[in-house]
Amino acid sequence: MVDFWADWCMPCKVMGPVLNELAENENFKATVAKLNVDHFQSISQQQGVRGIPTLILFKNGKEVDRFVGVKPKDFLIKQVEKHI
Repeated sequence: MVDFWADWCMPCKVMGPVLNELAENENFKATVAKLNVDHFQSISQQQGVRGIPTLILFKNGKEVDRFVGVKPKDFLIKQVEKHI
């Protein structure tokens, strides 16, 4: 799961602790990565990210789901489990 975010984005700051908690949870079945859209604009454009926070779930290198905006932890866990 890749979190596309920026320092100035307030909804991104809300998602930060949620994603950190998931990343530290050994039962969570996905790797959580963060990509700052200001530092990696070309990758953000390549992935079609238009709003942040955007979470893209990849499986075997291919996008399988995408979520824009603040999402609760339980929602993210269910979405990851759906793709296992």
